[in-house]
Amino acid sequence: MSLNLEDISSYDFNLLNLLTENLPDMLWMKDLDGKYIYVNKAICEGLLMAKDINEPIGKGDVFFAMRERETHEENPDWHTFGELCINSDKEVIDHNKAMKFVEYGNIKGELVYLEVNKAPFYDNNGNIIGTVGSGRDITALKLTKIKLKKQYEIMKRQAIHVSMGEMIGNIAHQWRQPLSVISTASTGMKIQKEFGKLSDEAFNKNCDVINENAQYLSNTIDDFRNFIKGDRTKKIYSLEEDIRSFLHLVEGSIKNNDIQMILDLQEDIKINGYENELTQCLINIFNNAKDVLNDKVETNRLIFISTSLQNDKAIIKIKDNAEGIPEGIINKVFEPYFTTKHKSQGTGLGLHMTYSIITDGMNGTIEVNNVEFNHNNRVYIGAEFTITLPI
Repeated sequence: MSLNLEDISSYDFNLLNLLTENLPDMLWMKDLDGKYIYVNKAICEGLLMAKDINEPIGKGDVFFAMRERETHEENPDWHTFGELCINSDKEVIDHNKAMKFVEYGNIKGELVYLEVNKAPFYDNNGNIIGTVGSGRDITALKLTKIKLKKQYEIMKRQAIHVSMGEMIGNIAHQWRQPLSVISTASTGMKIQKEFGKLSDEAFNKNCDVINENAQYLSNTIDDFRNFIKGDRTKKIYSLEEDIRSFLHLVEGSIKNNDIQMILDLQEDIKINGYENELTQCLINIFNNAKDVLNDKVETNRLIFISTSLQNDKAIIKIKDNAEGIPEGIINKVFEPYFTTKHKSQGTGLGLHMTYSIITDGMNGTIEVNNVEFNHNNRVYIGAEFTITLPI
């Protein structure tokens, strides 16, 4: 169905023209065939390259795209905007409602992003007779977001590499004692055999010791492999088992840094979610607490983990005795790239990733507060992270 300006009263058109003539946003009206029946100066200059606001009337986007291309044959990508975009006019008409789009393409050889809002308009009988639209140039904002996303991915990979280094250190620490036991048992049997002192009882006992420690090594590498594999499968899992699995992963770091873990875990809490991602969050919070404890606490380093059910929500609380977070920065700890460490030691992404995983990926919440508490008749102050998850 075609439509022309005679269908719009002179008063309405003059008012429309007065209101929109010099607005920076692109504004237009189209009939059902996608032909312009009204444009303002901004769309003529910024998108169509039309000589005035009258030239586009009765023409569509492709007409101007082709004309621009033909005048710049040396550059096939000089103007692709009208051709690359989806037929958003048809989307609006088919859905019979206002819609928002981000459309992009080349204009004068430069990639441009537009935030486009379109809506149907109707005749006096309620029939759709065309669309109205507005476009705003968001190229600078979009390119900045793309750049920041790339930087974020680089920083994220750096954080993963740091985490992997810590994991390898944990594996090495956890393997050291079992390997020493295996080496001692096998060497002892060899010496006893040389001197004819190896009894059947000693032989069987040492074989059992070697087998037990070999199984421990195998189970350890399985735990690390399952975690590193990053399986993102939603399933029902035991919160207590997930926490104990996390503790096994950081067992080497716990011993290396002389940290005492105090657990108060409620049994039979089941969560329908992503087990591996919660493990990653727990590791991030643990690593943060471990670093602060190393900086501020000489002896008696404590980390507490408790779980409970409240109003069909799983509550996980993790606190330490590292004197808390300074009030001036406690509200910033979940921000991206915020870190109190030297740049060679931290990326500032660990707690931010934790916040994103819990809030966006798990539909949960996480907060941190400084708390004062009593343990073994001694008063401590520390930071307490509270994670709330739907079950």
